[in-house]
Amino acid sequence: MILFLDNYDSFSYNIIKKIFLKNLKINSISYNIKNFFFKFIIEKIIIIGPGPNNVINSNLITILLDKFLGKKKFLGVCLGHQIICCYFNSKIYKLNIFNHAQYKSLFFYIKKYNIFLKKKIISYNSLSCNKNYILKNISNNKNEFFIFYNKKLKIKSYQFHFESIISNNNNF
Repeated sequence: MILFLDNYDSFSYNIIKKIFLKNLKINSISYNIKNFFFKFIIEKIIIIGPGPNNVINSNLITILLDKFLGKKKFLGVCLGHQIICCYFNSKIYKLNIFNHAQYKSLFFYIKKYNIFLKKKIISYNSLSCNKNYILKNISNNKNEFFIFYNKKLKIKSYQFHFESIISNNNNF
């Protein structure tokens, strides 16, 4: 079962729909959950969704990370990515060029097969996170870090919107 933390973003519905279409069970709650609710979380995967807010308003989510990091799987999308990066002491910075509804090419190195893959994604962000040594970067574009993960901590985050209907081959 999946818990989706909704940060009041229109893209949330795309993510929830993709999960629903894969016949997975999902519960969705708003990001401003109360601390007492944490003891009732039974889901194995927690998705921190995109949103128009900023990381300053995310202290309850960081408490959730404190409680369940390494015990449950986390996925951050856009704002969720920024919250996760800040949790691990990355700095958020404004991009010189806003990337709203722009295609970008990301390059991935697949170590097992010793190959590079190129995927086109659609970007809706004006912020990015700097490099982090706890979260491994698996793609970048001109020093903008788009995907971080840490296998041991069971966490992955995307700065872009993989769920956007105009992203090319959006099955990440």
